[in-house]
Amino acid sequence: MITLLARQSVDRKVSDHVSVIVGNYEYYYACGLLDRRLSLGLSADIKPQELYEKMQEVLSDVPVEAPTSADTTDDDYLKYLIKRYEPDDNYDEQMKELLAICTLQLSDEVLP
Repeated sequence: MITLLARQSVDRKVSDHVSVIVGNYEYYYACGLLDRRLSLGLSADIKPQELYEKMQEVLSDVPVEAPTSADTTDDDYLKYLIKRYEPDDNYDEQMKELLAICTLQLSDEVLP
C-alpha cells in the first residue's frame, strides 16, 4: 500500500507541477523515474545519503527554485522535486522496491 501511495503521489505532483516530495518513499520512486529516463544505473539497494549525494551530483545544474515558465516539462519538475529534497536515514525494503520498479520493462501505460 505504501508503494502505491508513493507512486500515485509523485506521478500526480510531476504531471500537475505542484507540491514537493515529503518523504523517503516518494524520493526513492522519483529517483527511480529519473534513473529510468536518464539511465543512471542506480543500484536498488543504495542507501539514502548515498542516493542524495548521487542525485545532487547528477542535478548540479538544476536550480532549487520551482520552475515557473509555461514551457516547464514534467522532467524539469521531476528534477526540481528530487533536487530540493533531503532524505533522512530511514530505509527499508519498500524504498528498494520503489527505486527498482522504475527500471523494470513495463509499458508506458503503467509508468510515465
